Amino acid sequence: MKIIIVGAGKMGMAIARELSNQGHDITMVDRDPEHLETASNMLDVITVEGNGADFAVLREAGVRDMDLLIAASGQDETNLVSCAAARALGVKNSVARVKDPSYNRETEALRRGFGISATFNPDMEAAREIARILQFPTAARVETFARGRAEMVEYRIPQGSALDGLALKDLPGKLHSRVLVCAVEREGAVSIPNGEFVLHDGDRLNIAGARGELRRFFTAVKAYRESVRSVVLLGGSRIAAYLSRQLTAAGIHVTILERDHSRCEALCDMLPDVTVICGDGSKQEVLLEEGIRTTDAFVALTGFDEDNIIISMYARRCGVGKVVTKVSDNHFVDMLQGTGLDTFICPKLLAASELTRYVRAMKNAEQSSVETLYRLMDNQVEALEFRVGESGRCVGRCLRDLNLRGNVLLAAIIRNGEFLIPGGNTQLLPGDHAVVVTTRSDLQDLDSILA
Repeated sequence: MKIIIVGAGKMGMAIARELSNQGHDITMVDRDPEHLETASNMLDVITVEGNGADFAVLREAGVRDMDLLIAASGQDETNLVSCAAARALGVKNSVARVKDPSYNRETEALRRGFGISATFNPDMEAAREIARILQFPTAARVETFARGRAEMVEYRIPQGSALDGLALKDLPGKLHSRVLVCAVEREGAVSIPNGEFVLHDGDRLNIAGARGELRRFFTAVKAYRESVRSVVLLGGSRIAAYLSRQLTAAGIHVTILERDHSRCEALCDMLPDVTVICGDGSKQEVLLEEGIRTTDAFVALTGFDEDNIIISMYARRCGVGKVVTKVSDNHFVDMLQGTGLDTFICPKLLAASELTRYVRAMKNAEQSSVETLYRLMDNQVEALEFRVGESGRCVGRCLRDLNLRGNVLLAAIIRNGEFLIPGGNTQLLPGDHAVVVTTRSDLQDLDSILA
């Protein structure tokens, strides 16, 4: 597809990198020549200098020939006007980044008024991701399929775990749980394992199963932790506000530490059910006074990666059961392996993954077979949920008779609300939801899993 991205800052770059890697033709528009020079040097993209809300600039960028415009600048108003201009110039599909909570409450009106196909909010996506993790704190990441009937969680095997040295074919008999290890990362290399694969401590796993089966699995390996009941948030950002609303609605007590007095007052007005403390959360005495040793979870959400990382490490040392760390630059994640921190949230990468799903859905609009798409293991793995139609090369045939492509695993089938781990005699039936895990990036429909 031909895509224009308005805004070549950190968010635009993350989106452009993801979509360019998917084989799309990308044109980037930005007022800052330094941003465009960076984009041109790092990515295979065309760059146009100028205001992305200007008709003349959009014409110069070839907007009339584009399939999609993504407005990802740091200014909501610029993004909205850019989408409206693109619509007026003939682009049928446009997506706007919208950060302001007041705009997010009126997304449907914005879509109608500006002709926008969809909006995305990286802060809200980050809050949703954190909320999912805090409700299943054993995992470093949680993705849901078939409207919550199946989940895929990320977990790193610690030293001394019962999983160390266990072959995957022996897992069901020894742990008495119906889960499937779909992907394994070991020393930076990702593989789709077979039954002979032997797990080792330090491996990072993606495990699929129903919520109850996952609970049984983690209980068997003595790693299960209950959903948190109290959480301390460091920083009163927009993410903290979105997250607080979700957590309080789930009955979780939230404390926010924020050093800016005016922001504290605004948070108190917005979040009457949240305890807001005006204090410097980077100071040890403040953290101890506000219960860092007794809280169930700690989430670092300041605008400074270094602060988030250092204070998260202190929270872990204080014995906090679940620590979540926001980072703007994902390169920190590999550097911090072995530090005890395992759950990192990068809003720009979450937004890029969300837009990848949207673009994939556009490409598959005629078949509409892809229901859900997630990028896992630092974008090295895709997990796709397909809706099984009435016909197709996969329908009604035993899995042992299907010649699957390399690096493709049919991980789960959800049938009538029940989670099934496929076996050789399992058949895909119309109405099923099939979850496929792959290191490939070219699966367009269910039949494309076949060689």
